Amino acid sequence: MTARVLITGCSSGLGRATALHLAATGRRVIATVRNPHAQRALRDEAREAGIDLHVIRMDIRDPGSVARGLDEVGRLTGGLDALVNNAGVETAGPMEHTSEEDLIWQLETNVVGTYRITRAVLPAMRQARAGHLVFVSSLLGRAARPFLSAYCASKYAVEGLAESLHWEMRPFGVAVSLVEPGRYPSRLTHNGRSTRPAPEDCPYGRLRAEYSAGLAAWEPDGYQPDPQEVALAVEEILNAEHPPLRRPVGADTQATLDAQQDRTFEEYEHDVISTLGLNAWRRP
Repeated sequence: MTARVLITGCSSGLGRATALHLAATGRRVIATVRNPHAQRALRDEAREAGIDLHVIRMDIRDPGSVARGLDEVGRLTGGLDALVNNAGVETAGPMEHTSEEDLIWQLETNVVGTYRITRAVLPAMRQARAGHLVFVSSLLGRAARPFLSAYCASKYAVEGLAESLHWEMRPFGVAVSLVEPGRYPSRLTHNGRSTRPAPEDCPYGRLRAEYSAGLAAWEPDGYQPDPQEVALAVEEILNAEHPPLRRPVGADTQATLDAQQDRTFEEYEHDVISTLGLNAWRRP
């Protein structure tokens, strides 16, 4: 069993569920959060559940915070067997309304911060010829959606980063895996940022409403995916003798990947437009 696990972005949602679940299995888990309130809340929740969970503060956008956090991890555990890169934020809005500052803000956490902490733990794992690097990506790193261009760009970047790293680490016995959830309850939108307010005559307003309505109608009534499914998927790949590079999670993820399989993008696009009833996207 992978015994010592560091998980980033654990204040809520998928990170919180994964940290509590893995700690409950007997692993020595260190969960990171960015602020004192979240640190206290997660510590209290673990204590009330009788779970031994270490919660430390770390902001992966800040090199000093990462260095201090990893020093604390070293004092607590003496090393790491796995890193789960879960920390992430989301920028939503049409690309036309997404500023360069919005894009940079998005990439600083989801790509640069993830790159920073992964690079920091690599030497020890390479030298030990053991370890597991897990990246919580997204369905949107395999199939982009409109009005999330910056977020999709960040997740496509994570997919490429992890796949390249897989080839680099394989000769050293270090596993690399991507977990690809679909829509799960999280605080990404609370931790996120909307692009600048659209003008009253914004040409995208109706399109966003139509796309959102199509997605909602496509999902089964009462569809409420459980973040615990992601926690179980992370546990599964940490336990695997030969961990997969990619582990899709969620009915919507699997349905989308199935729709893409062995098809051109144009064929897939046609099916999405028809299935979601996206009349504005139909060609004349």
